[in-house]
This record gives sequence, C-alpha cells and structure tokens, in this order.
Amino acid sequence: MTIQPSSSELRVPDAYPIRLQPIAAENFARRLKTWRHINSIKQAALAQMLGVSQATISFWESGRDMPSRDNMRRLHDLMARSGRDETLLDRLFVKRQSGMRALFDFDGVRLLTTSQGFRSLWPDSGDLESRFLADHLVDEAQHLAFDREIGHGIMDGSLGVVTGVSDRHMNLSLDVPIRHRWHMCFRRYGYQTLVDVVYEPCLATLPKGISDLVHLGD
Repeated sequence: MTIQPSSSELRVPDAYPIRLQPIAAENFARRLKTWRHINSIKQAALAQMLGVSQATISFWESGRDMPSRDNMRRLHDLMARSGRDETLLDRLFVKRQSGMRALFDFDGVRLLTTSQGFRSLWPDSGDLESRFLADHLVDEAQHLAFDREIGHGIMDGSLGVVTGVSDRHMNLSLDVPIRHRWHMCFRRYGYQTLVDVVYEPCLATLPKGISDLVHLGD
C-alpha cells in the first residue's frame, strides 16, 4: 500500500513547466476518473504512460490506493497540460459525422475518436481508442509516420494536407483490405498535433501510394 503524500509533497517542483495547486486526497479519485473520461484516455493507456498496471489505475480511481509521490507529480503534469483541452471540440465534431472519418494524435499515432460512419462499418474500432498504434502501421501510413522529412513538416506545421490511396493502414484483423482514397489534415494545438483523416471510396484500379502533399505557403 502506497503511503498517501502530504499536501506539501503534492506541489510540482520549480523544475516543472507548470505549477499546480495540490489536489485534496478525498477528491483525487473522482478527479482522476473524470479527467480521464473527458480526454478519452482508457485505463490501459494511462497505465502505459505512467509505467504501471491497469489494476493500479483502477485502485487509484476507486480510492483504495494513492499514487506514489513520483506518479502523483507525473499525473499533475498530464492533467495540467490538458487542462484547457482545445481538441475537445474537434473530437465531438468528428464523433458526430456520418461519413468515414478518424482523429489521431500524431505522437505515437494514438486514436482519439472515430465518426459514426466509421464505427458503423467497423464496430470493433472503439476498442482501439486511446491506444498507440504506431507499431501496427503498414504501407503508406507507416511511411507517413516514420519518414524523417515528412515528420519534420508535420511537426513544424509546414505540411498541411496529404492525400493518397491505400488498401489498409494497420496490420490488425479489423482493418480489412479494400482500395480507398484518404485525405489527412494536420493541426497543431500547443504540444499536440492532430491528424484528421477522411476516407472515401475509389476505383479499385487506382494505384496505391501518396499522391499529393500540400505545404503551407506553396
């Protein structure tokens, strides 16, 4: 059982970029769970971020245990950086779309949400939300995520839109191969880069590959 830190121990040290007020112990479990739900982060994903087990997150949220001093400090940092979640409107908007659309965090290719149309065709896609999918990418998606020049363009904001044709994007069973066109738009929100992807049907004879890269200022 972890010893509950005192209020003075909960203060973020000066070396941290953001200083926070201490979270009262009696409210911690509720606030952690609420913050996680608002930001569409599953227990397993948060556990991966902190290097703990999912059971540990469950214990924290039920009030049966408290994080160690180091984990409390890391949680404070995560919660502070998402305190003003400018991506919330994007997620709500995409989730209500009837077309084929998905929203990712470029860092680790974490799936944030999918549209109604996407979920109607792939009901199991909900299991992927908040998961880091970079290790599962294939073909054009893998090239976009790991090409150094493209990555620099995405991160510095100079690359705005990419269009291509693919059969699939991941090596997961739910990503059934079918030829389609896709368009990606990259938007920067502070430390976070959103990848907004729209999928549309196309002729099966169209060649696969990245067909267009739109650089801002071109």
